Amino acid sequence: MDIVLPIIVGIVLLPVMIGVLLTIRRGTQLSKHSLPDFLPDEQPPDDPAFGKRGAYYAGSLFVAQKMFGLFPVPVIGKGFHIKGNGKAWLSNEAVMIHRYLTRKPLVIPFALIHKIEVRVGFFGGKRLPGHMLHLTWGRKELLMVTGIQISRRRDISEEWAREISRRAEIWRNKEENGE
Repeated sequence: MDIVLPIIVGIVLLPVMIGVLLTIRRGTQLSKHSLPDFLPDEQPPDDPAFGKRGAYYAGSLFVAQKMFGLFPVPVIGKGFHIKGNGKAWLSNEAVMIHRYLTRKPLVIPFALIHKIEVRVGFFGGKRLPGHMLHLTWGRKELLMVTGIQISRRRDISEEWAREISRRAEIWRNKEENGE
C-alpha cells in the first residue's frame, strides 16, 4: 500500500505537470513573436471621464492557439501573464492597466486594437460577475485577446468600449496616412 500511492500520484500528476510546462513554453515562444518590440511609456490620462479607475485584469490569451486542442495559450512576457486588480485609464496613445504591486503598467496601443466586445466572463468562465471588455489586438497573423473589467455595469463598459474603438480608429487612420 505504501508503494501504490506514489505510483498513482506519479501517473496522475506527471502528465498534468508536463502539460503545464508545455503550455508555458508555447506561450513564451508565441509571445516573443506577437508582442510589439516597442510599447509606449506610461502616460497620464488625457480625459477625466476615462481617467484612473479601479479595474480587474483577467489576462491575455492567443485567439487561434490551443494547447492539445483544449486549452487557450496564455500570453507570457512584458507582464501580460499576471492577473489582478489595479487601475485602468486611457492615455493619448494606449489603454493603460497598472496592477497593484507592480512597477510598470500594461500598455495596449490603440493602433493595434482590432475589435472590442463587451461580454460576461472571460473565455467562457463566469467567475467574475459583471461585464468585461474583450480587446482583440496585436499583429494580424497572431491576435491576442485581453480581458479587462472596468465596471460590473454594462453601460459603463460599453461607454469605455465606444471610446476605445473611436480612438483606435483615429490611430489606424493616422498610420494609413503616414502621419
